[in-house]
Amino acid sequence: MKGVNIIALEIYQIVILISIGALVGISISFIGQTGQGIVLPFILLLTGDVFLAIAINLLNDLITTAAVAIGYLRKKQFKIRVDIFIIMIIAVFISFFGVSTLMTTPLGSIFGWFVPLFVMILGLTFLKRGFPTYESVKKMAQNMARKTVKKAKREEELAELNKKIDEQLVSETDTIQGFISRGSRLFYLLAIFFGIFVGVNSGLFGASSGLIFVLALVILYGYPLKKGVGTALILSIIIGLCTFSFYQIFGITIKGQFFFNFELSFYLAIGSIISGIIASTYIQKLSAKTMGRAVGLIIFVLGALSLAFYFIP
Repeated sequence: MKGVNIIALEIYQIVILISIGALVGISISFIGQTGQGIVLPFILLLTGDVFLAIAINLLNDLITTAAVAIGYLRKKQFKIRVDIFIIMIIAVFISFFGVSTLMTTPLGSIFGWFVPLFVMILGLTFLKRGFPTYESVKKMAQNMARKTVKKAKREEELAELNKKIDEQLVSETDTIQGFISRGSRLFYLLAIFFGIFVGVNSGLFGASSGLIFVLALVILYGYPLKKGVGTALILSIIIGLCTFSFYQIFGITIKGQFFFNFELSFYLAIGSIISGIIASTYIQKLSAKTMGRAVGLIIFVLGALSLAFYFIP
């Protein structure tokens, strides 16, 4: 039975890990965007182990999200509701099933080339659009909210709906009223959809799914955007911890080893925590578009290298 993975790192690799960790901290500070696209390909380059790469990304997202969440908790920009756990229960179950499937079927071998390809596509998306910001997520939420409520027949009704959405997103009060009637068929269908989306994203790709949580909280539960981000960070910590645990449980019982490396996790965490705290404090002073494009280029190159080394013996 194998134990924890041990890797001897060179100085330049340590510097790269800390730098990548710093990019992850900034990435998560922008509306909880996961660092999977940055961490996965580099860990794959170092180890060639897709399970280890996913597990390390989950752990790093978990640590960084906790560091960034401190600022939101201090400002009380969060609100936990019991009915949110409809999404969480579904997400945890799907994540468990996803990790189990990945460990026990040939799907795990396919991920050796699929993950780098997926990461390259993610990099191209960042190159085009940059990081999600408050404004871009606000527009995304507005569009989704309009599509999920009944279409207004008159221009006056549409204008009233737009006004309601705008006011809700920037609200600083504790009053939370969703755009969709709770208990309706549409509400439960969307809750199931978001739960499955989070579970697949976390279980198969090692993502904390912060952005998906933000959209779910805004659309389904009517959260103001800032309070939605703070709450999404807490939910991301829960799903990240559960999925990381699943990888370790299935790893030791099925593969005979823990998918964990202290050195890799430690150096990533140094960069992530420092940059995450700084970025969450001065987030409005950063250019999300420029930063996102720079990270997108790095993601694309790392993904391409991982894909190349996968096929080169």
